[in-house]
Amino acid sequence: MKTFTHCLLSLVAAAFAACGATAYAAYPERPITLIVPFPPGGGTDLSARLIVPYIEKYLGGGAKIVVINKGGAGGDIGAAEIARSKPDGYTIGFMNVPNTMMKSHERPTSWNVASFVAIANLVFDPAVFATRPDGKYKSLADVVADAKKRPGEVSISSAGAGSNTHLDLIAFEDAAKVKLLHVPFEGGGQSRTALLGGHVELVASALGDVQRFVEQGTLKAIAIGSKARFPLAPNIPTFTEQGFAVVGGSSRGLVAPKGTPQEYVELIAQATEKALNDPELIKKANDIALPLDYMGPAAYAAYLKASDSELAATWKRTPWVQ
Repeated sequence: MKTFTHCLLSLVAAAFAACGATAYAAYPERPITLIVPFPPGGGTDLSARLIVPYIEKYLGGGAKIVVINKGGAGGDIGAAEIARSKPDGYTIGFMNVPNTMMKSHERPTSWNVASFVAIANLVFDPAVFATRPDGKYKSLADVVADAKKRPGEVSISSAGAGSNTHLDLIAFEDAAKVKLLHVPFEGGGQSRTALLGGHVELVASALGDVQRFVEQGTLKAIAIGSKARFPLAPNIPTFTEQGFAVVGGSSRGLVAPKGTPQEYVELIAQATEKALNDPELIKKANDIALPLDYMGPAAYAAYLKASDSELAATWKRTPWVQ
């Protein structure tokens, strides 16, 4: 009798274990919705549509991720949609730092950094200061020296007031203790064109917006906001090595609504890491100057929290929207 009972209990335990394993392995059982908080055709949308098929590949089991664009209000509408979605592992979305995250500092929003669970960072496009090859600035030291001679007169364009490029400019002004003449435009393309046309002396940009022009020799990059020399642009010196503690740029990563099961977060993150190491994806990303940069859940969560604190401090000191 004792033996029979022991065998029966063992069979029941094995059955429960098998059911649990089957349920876990089945995720995702239906398509996952990926909310992009910007309109179709922009940088975040293009990043999503390039990378998603590779995440599907490594999730396995015929996994499907459906990209949905929820543009408007600089990313606020899409971020709110992600935050209020059911935390069941079937809705995830993009968080852009600083472009979307700054919205919760500029005005009241229905979400903040605590509304999300970090999954993984996908892209980090470092800040770049560039000038024309025939310009007088060969380094940041040249810019600082001129700015001290002409306070508020050295002109530098950006992708707009409050853009990541504007915030990078503010960080540099703070670090160098200078004041430049900020000339905002509507997007990175216009700000770059202003420099090429000789209307400004410098541009604060993202690497992805100027890299091909640097490679062609029509622009000269004098500083990059990565922590160390950037693999896709190893000849550009960092702000830090030139004596200015500026690390900046624009990141794009995946988040989920608060309360999403951690096991699902980990599965998506693991598939994402494999995707970003896929040689085929790496080649495609390099071809369009898309700087892939993986951070797992813990590292990405810490990055989001630190970035949010930095944005709060910058907003308090230098509000970028009046």
